[in-house]
Amino acid sequence: MISAKQDNVKGNEFFDYLFDRQALLHYLNNFQKDKEVMILLFELEDLDEWFSIYSPNIVCKTGEEILSVINEILPPKAKFFQISDDKYCILFSSVDVRKGMEFAHILRALIIDRKSCTNLSELDVTVCSGLAIGKVECIIPKAFSALKYSKKILSKIYFLDVCDDNFKELQKKEIEWNILIKNAIHDGRIVPFYQPIYDNESKQITKFECLARLIDDDRVLYPFDFFPQARRMGFVRSITYSIIDNSFKAFVNNNFDFSINITEEDIRDTQMIDYLKVCCEKFNINPNRIIIELLEDIEFDDDNLIINNILILKDMGFKIAVDDFGYANSNFGRLIRMQIDYIKIDGRFIKNMNTNEMSYKIVKSITNFAKNIDVLCIAEHVHSKSVQSLVKKLGIEFSQGYFIGEATSNPTIKLG
Repeated sequence: MISAKQDNVKGNEFFDYLFDRQALLHYLNNFQKDKEVMILLFELEDLDEWFSIYSPNIVCKTGEEILSVINEILPPKAKFFQISDDKYCILFSSVDVRKGMEFAHILRALIIDRKSCTNLSELDVTVCSGLAIGKVECIIPKAFSALKYSKKILSKIYFLDVCDDNFKELQKKEIEWNILIKNAIHDGRIVPFYQPIYDNESKQITKFECLARLIDDDRVLYPFDFFPQARRMGFVRSITYSIIDNSFKAFVNNNFDFSINITEEDIRDTQMIDYLKVCCEKFNINPNRIIIELLEDIEFDDDNLIINNILILKDMGFKIAVDDFGYANSNFGRLIRMQIDYIKIDGRFIKNMNTNEMSYKIVKSITNFAKNIDVLCIAEHVHSKSVQSLVKKLGIEFSQGYFIGEATSNPTIKLG
């Protein structure tokens, strides 16, 4: 985005105030290790998006103007650093949470309301800020953690209120998880478990969902245990490829259909689509036996890449399912555009539909909608005979849950 290092800009007065990350480390190393310092780490988002619309000069000029105004409002004796292409930090001269948060809010208001600042361009830019206080050895990791959390909240400003000792303990656990997941991937210990899906018309198990599990000695870890950390480490695709490969091996000698969960990282990856095609040819499995299950955290919006890749899979013969329908992925128009084959009704409604009238009505409404657009429904979290009776009463085509069968390391067809 914007790149500047003080040593390289002696002829450019604009960047005279902006230090690089080596200078930040130099400043910190000059302090006593037990000195407490305060840092505001912030990121200018969205500028990169404008490069596809405006000339680089206009986009860079916008970034430069923003940084120039920030420099003008810096607190006394504060130092301003660029530590990567889009991340900047301010090292305050004193430790005062109230003043640090006040500055973060001023910074956000300044960038959001740029129309009142005549010297700033009109390109929309978002700023995310993380404020951290700690001793020198902890302050940079704490600031990055604060920035990470700020991206998840509406205000885009987060103060990491945790002492250094507790933060070090969190770091230790993160490192342990990193090692565990990395070794599990390397050793082939992230494998699919298979949960049966029951056809309510034929009264038979006809499909299985392939669910990721991490085997750690005698423990079987579920995705909510390890997946967030794997995502932060960038291992999502490795996990998906492993599940695909093992699932094909499990179903090569039978006639069951099977579903594979796909994340946002996966559906954006054209290599994943090629890998699915290669596996179908390698194992001689018809793509129409395979359901690509789009997970609830995929941000579809109007993203043509995601929609186009889904349609490519459809053209290849794969079936498409939307997982946990009823919460995040409930845009009816988008479902039609994606030409989906299955709606998996969110288990949070299914499991309570025998005791909660509103849940029942929601499930009924989703079922009627699906029938009107010729899409099949799968009820998740069918955990009891009474829930299964209501599922069949509503005409839902398929059932999945503990009443039907738990996920196991081998496909089984015993009805619970």
